[in-house]
Amino acid sequence: MKTMGCIRMRGLAGCLLVFLAAFALVSCGDDNPASPDPTPTDEKGEVSFEISTEGGTGSGTGTSPIEVAQGDTLGMTISQKSKYTDSEGTVFECEPNASICLFAELDTVYADKLEQLTAIQEKAEVQTSQEGQSPVTNRTLQKFQIGSQSVQFDLSYETYTYATADGNVEMPYAMPHEAVFGNAGASDEGERTRTVIRSISVKPLPQTRASVSDTTWYEVNAIFNLDVECMNTREANKQNLTFSVTYRGAVTTEIELSEPVKELSHTIQATGGTASTSSPFVANPGETMGLLFKQTSTYTDAYGNQLSCEPEARISLSAETDTLYVQAKEDLEGVPASQNFVFNPSGENPLLYSATQRFELGTQHLQLEMSYEIYTATDVENNEIEMPYLKQNATIPSAATVSELSTATGEMADTTFYEVRVPIKLETVYVGTADENVQTTEIVASYIGAIVTWKEEPELVRVEYRTGYVWEEAHDNLPLLYYAKVYRDRYYSNGEVFTDEFVDNGHPMETSLGLVRIGYHDDAYLAEGEYQYSEGDIIIFHKGTLNGEPNDSIRTTMSIVEVDDLDAIEVREKLNLDPANGRFPGMWETYVSGKVYEDGVYLPVDANLASHHYEQCDLPSGWYFQVFAEKADVTQVFYKNYVTPIYHMNMFIGCYDQFLVIDGIRINFLDYLPKLNFNTVIENTASGKKITREERVHFLGRNFYAACIMDFRQK
Repeated sequence: MKTMGCIRMRGLAGCLLVFLAAFALVSCGDDNPASPDPTPTDEKGEVSFEISTEGGTGSGTGTSPIEVAQGDTLGMTISQKSKYTDSEGTVFECEPNASICLFAELDTVYADKLEQLTAIQEKAEVQTSQEGQSPVTNRTLQKFQIGSQSVQFDLSYETYTYATADGNVEMPYAMPHEAVFGNAGASDEGERTRTVIRSISVKPLPQTRASVSDTTWYEVNAIFNLDVECMNTREANKQNLTFSVTYRGAVTTEIELSEPVKELSHTIQATGGTASTSSPFVANPGETMGLLFKQTSTYTDAYGNQLSCEPEARISLSAETDTLYVQAKEDLEGVPASQNFVFNPSGENPLLYSATQRFELGTQHLQLEMSYEIYTATDVENNEIEMPYLKQNATIPSAATVSELSTATGEMADTTFYEVRVPIKLETVYVGTADENVQTTEIVASYIGAIVTWKEEPELVRVEYRTGYVWEEAHDNLPLLYYAKVYRDRYYSNGEVFTDEFVDNGHPMETSLGLVRIGYHDDAYLAEGEYQYSEGDIIIFHKGTLNGEPNDSIRTTMSIVEVDDLDAIEVREKLNLDPANGRFPGMWETYVSGKVYEDGVYLPVDANLASHHYEQCDLPSGWYFQVFAEKADVTQVFYKNYVTPIYHMNMFIGCYDQFLVIDGIRINFLDYLPKLNFNTVIENTASGKKITREERVHFLGRNFYAACIMDFRQK
């Protein structure tokens, strides 16, 4: 229980804030009408004041209220300097005092319901009184009722009256107005804002809960504000103060708190294939079918706080061969054999798990790629919560269905085409929710099966091989690529010609350049500042530009430098073969495996039937590749007779070469090696001289260009 007394202290320990500079003159206006006696002082009065607090912290603003700790009493003193000059020039001075005492009557409030801790009695109980003469002490006692708690303001201020040449004058003074609920704040002009923010808040204190039927402790916080107004002064001034009172509240009734709840929902988006919105999802011949499981994952704690995230799970299904040639329909049927799969983790928050599973049906190979994400969130008590997510649980392949599509008749043979559909059931499960929600999604790999029925057994009479390529423009995260191709034409005695196509993995073509300035190891276009040679010559570098990426068709870099003598610049060029590791086209032992085929693609070919000029090879059937730099250009730019060059540049083409091993022969692509040309262009400009060292490359039907541009300017 608190007493009604207040402690008034000034001193360095109690003074936590100063709202106005000590003894600053503040003029007040005519907010209050003057009475006939005492004579008004509005035009000639001045007052300054200093505020000090005891038992509180904070600046008193809306964002930093004066906080009264639990069980403490706030004592605030408003010390004033009041001055009045009458019509004869006589100066009257006094030092009235004002004070604010604030405390909560109870340290702890007990309630049956949580709502009782925030029940506000809108109208405060107010008692006023006066005592004494010059000074007259005016006192206001306010009691705010919040549930069973009583928060009390004890406000007082003094007024002095002097007999002057103008009559009896009430001296200027600072008066605290009655307090109200809420944080009103104050504008730069010192006026109270019109909107009052109701502010009674509670928050649970840390505890260990054995059950939901117990005593729950809360920290209760009440916000008030009031104005301190200068009276009887030339200009009006109000200073708003915000107060924060904190005490403990205990709810002793039975509280029903919800158990934490984890929930998950998802939708499926299909890409490729039939793009169906529901199961089964079909990967058409030559396409990759992808499914995106977009999820909404939530966690709601016992107090209703909610965390949420949006994990994703993905699957994709593709067939290795678009059209499969077999001897009989039975070769297309059956249940595919499957490999075991293991999810491997990567990344963090989300943690990504991914796995690949392969299925075999005859000579056909299907590939299923799966992944899912797991997020971790932090709740209000800093506990790490694993959010619910969807994961792939199991895959169940079923027997393939074979449906006849059409038959192409020929003079010597008929070819019957079938649609082969291999269904795979994918089981998904919710992890972390009360209901696992196990669902089954059917995905189908579709491809063409072909059976050739010879009317008489044809003979293979000739085999020819053709090479080619195709470019694929840069898209998504992929650079500009080319794909090498080999076509195998098989000629039979019945006139039929079958063409097999073999495609390599994609390869980029990189045009590389480097322009390095003297004294630096980075690109010259980044350099700025002076460089002084040993004999005193100074050259000045300015920042240039770099355009294009290493695998773009056009890439240039420019550097700017100022010199004293433009005629003293010399360019020295040197063109070399690539010295790196001796990797040159045709050194087949350095090529690495890129794409190996199954034995089913091998065609025993009599040397007399094969029309080709390629060498025999005993490597496994498949593609092999190597990266190399066909030529490198080393160019240096010198100034006067100095040994160290201004610029050092390297330009070279970095490209790939590949070969295909098929039917025991090596089919190379040496006819497609790049053709390149290095050239130096010197131009006179309005500001000096521009030297361009350029490289032009023609490779697989495309032109590539790279240049190092040096802009020399007269100092």
